[in-house]
Amino acid sequence: MNTTEDMGMNSERVDCGDLESRELDRGGLNRALAICWKEWRVALDTPLGYVVAIAFLLATGFLFANHLFLVGQADMRGYFGVMPLLLMFFIPAMSMRMLSDEQRSGTFELLATMPIRTCDIVAGKFLAVMLQVLVLIALTLFYPATLALMGDLDAGQVAAAYLALSLLAACYVAISLYASAITSHAVVAYVIGFGILFGLFIMMQAMPTFSPDVQDFFAAFMPLAHYHFMLRGVIGLDDMGVLLLVTALFLTLTWFQLERRRWR
Repeated sequence: MNTTEDMGMNSERVDCGDLESRELDRGGLNRALAICWKEWRVALDTPLGYVVAIAFLLATGFLFANHLFLVGQADMRGYFGVMPLLLMFFIPAMSMRMLSDEQRSGTFELLATMPIRTCDIVAGKFLAVMLQVLVLIALTLFYPATLALMGDLDAGQVAAAYLALSLLAACYVAISLYASAITSHAVVAYVIGFGILFGLFIMMQAMPTFSPDVQDFFAAFMPLAHYHFMLRGVIGLDDMGVLLLVTALFLTLTWFQLERRRWR
């Protein structure tokens, strides 16, 4: 991105620190929503968000068409099986500037001097990226609608798969947000976030080579394992709980990292 675009983006992020006092006085939820709205404005005013959205829809369209016409599977199992790998590339790109730019431009120090809690900053940033991801996922509902017109479609299984995908996306957003919190360089944040997600993916692929006891141990805590359990069409509270727990864990780590910087 050129210098002019960087200056424009930094100007928007300075606006994030210039929240009106009436917004700050309405409570934590409103403060988080105010930050979320500021980030939405940044995404809408810069070309990066549109580039990511178009690339995501092209990639998901290719995956869907590939399984439907080339593989000959008139269902969504193969599509949802590959989606974690696709999100692994896109979500770090959507999250990498969220906190790293704040640190690089110095606007985090400005936020730290205002009556706003660190948890409100983390919640606002998380909601901003999560809502963007959910919008992209919602746009892919066109694919199961197409299959429903072509024949029978197990709506319950598809609904469970979309719920699982949304919860897994929340995990990925929390991990990528943590990566953005530990560096002031967006590219480094992308590499760290992608590296963590890719490491989890490799561990999932290597699980069959482990002993049964080790497999059971990793399956109990691996987000991807519980995601694949939910793709069967059965929504288990333990599967949802693990995905939410991992999300909460990395959001807490993000809070801790920012809190350290705030009081350094």
